[in-house]
Amino acid sequence: MFIAIGYVIIDDIVLPDGTTHMGCLGGGSVHAVMGMRVWSEEVGLVAKIGYDFPSDLDEDLKNLFDLRGVSRLDKKTMRAWQLFEPDGTRRETFKTDPADFHFFNPSLEEIPVAYDHLRGVHLHCSSDEVSLWVERLRDLGDPFILWEPLQVECLAEKRADFMRMLPLVDCISPNLQEAQSLLEMTAPPHDLLDEFIRNGAGMAVIREGASGSVFANSDGIYIRVPAVQVERIIDQTGAGNAYCGGLVVGSVLSDDPHIALCRAAVSASFALEQFGALFPVENLEEKAKTRYDLCMSAMQLLN
Repeated sequence: MFIAIGYVIIDDIVLPDGTTHMGCLGGGSVHAVMGMRVWSEEVGLVAKIGYDFPSDLDEDLKNLFDLRGVSRLDKKTMRAWQLFEPDGTRRETFKTDPADFHFFNPSLEEIPVAYDHLRGVHLHCSSDEVSLWVERLRDLGDPFILWEPLQVECLAEKRADFMRMLPLVDCISPNLQEAQSLLEMTAPPHDLLDEFIRNGAGMAVIREGASGSVFANSDGIYIRVPAVQVERIIDQTGAGNAYCGGLVVGSVLSDDPHIALCRAAVSASFALEQFGALFPVENLEEKAKTRYDLCMSAMQLLN
């Protein structure tokens, strides 16, 4: 079983021309577990939703994922505006009162007893929660753990706590802006990755959106990964989360990081083609294989 631990958010999307897409299923962990779903049907979600969670979205989740780790609170589901500017940038504004955020933090007790042989985990949480989660998860099959830090964790004043977590997890993956902010370095990915590895990370990946991603590990291997091109990009929201989910499964299914990274890039590509985290799974295996082959060919030219 592969699981994503984190948050479910309902997104209300507003495009530059005023077009809206209201009530889309979002949240980093939902995008991540959907990225996992590209490569495995044995995927689960650990998160909290509110009493008002729409029944149609609930049904959509049930059709795709194991939901034994999802609990319902006597609170409204987390909700946010996603406002897109003409230059492509996105501003996220939460409708949920920040004082209520802590109610939605997944807790160790949310892990079902049935999840006693985990293979891989996408962990989306603050640095002060990482050690507790890792201690619990290592007893559940010693899964591969990727920590995708929350954006608010990637600040210079939190760097010391952040770095102490690196040796505890198997992989860390911020995006380029987050890594530069955390390290206070306007440096290329290789230099940023070196800093993570020097501080104890076994594997690290920096995501650069349309420019792809860069991987490094403690063996001194660096790999440049191209982004997988799609016919039409609808919404970039969550593609990085989906990438991380695909990387978790890819890293478990193969010891070759090239293979794992290509799986990650393919997962990200599917997240680009619709509003909301979920996408059709009909013929997904065949589509993923085609994109994977293209990614591997492109990667060979870059490395």
